[in-house]
Amino acid sequence: MTAGPRAPMQALALPAARSVVTRSAATTLVLRDSARGPEVLMVKRSLQASFMPGAYVFPGGAVDAQDGAREGDEPHAALVERIGRITGVGERAPAFAAAALRECREECHLDLGSTAVLRPWSRWVTPLGVPKRFDTVFFVAPAPAGQVPRPDAGETTVLEWIAPAVALQAHAAGTMPMEFATVATVRSLLPFAARDVASVLAHAVAQRSLRTVHPRLQLDAARRVVGLLLPGEPGYDELAGDGP
Repeated sequence: MTAGPRAPMQALALPAARSVVTRSAATTLVLRDSARGPEVLMVKRSLQASFMPGAYVFPGGAVDAQDGAREGDEPHAALVERIGRITGVGERAPAFAAAALRECREECHLDLGSTAVLRPWSRWVTPLGVPKRFDTVFFVAPAPAGQVPRPDAGETTVLEWIAPAVALQAHAAGTMPMEFATVATVRSLLPFAARDVASVLAHAVAQRSLRTVHPRLQLDAARRVVGLLLPGEPGYDELAGDGP
């Protein structure tokens, strides 16, 4: 049975919204080649999840204290230069990379092996007004050869390899619920639909800096969310939010 439309989300009042601590997070677009171009691995979050229940996402989650203490396979300075400088997370880059590897192991039983396979793709911050906020670095990485992913049956209940255009069609049809940043990130893969994973990774490597994306909520008089705007869109600068 298809779930009915969700009620509009209620945004927090501004004083409460500004007190929400934004947590660091990392997520990975694991990619493989197919006859129809690159496919990305997506997992469906459990309906009991406290954040985005039932939504399709990429494997990922919050950076924890242990991630920052883990010994990496790349020198600290190299990670700061390769990831921290490009994304703007600076000295925290090793923790983001460690979290990305750990979450892939935990959520879909994939061992990406090395932080060297992770290439920064984008960085998004959850809008002001949402009860849980994350500052998330999105990575791209090739699927490890010979491994078969599977859901952890806890946080994730379903996984599938899917072409970006197919995922967007399913989302539009209501059969693959995705949040705004996920949709935008899937859409960012469309220019590579007729190419291969190597071309996606090459594009990621060529990026010299990534501007952090700070969406802002459009609210009605009762502070119910009626839309979302991105930097540069008409009306963005008039909305409450953070970021440039």
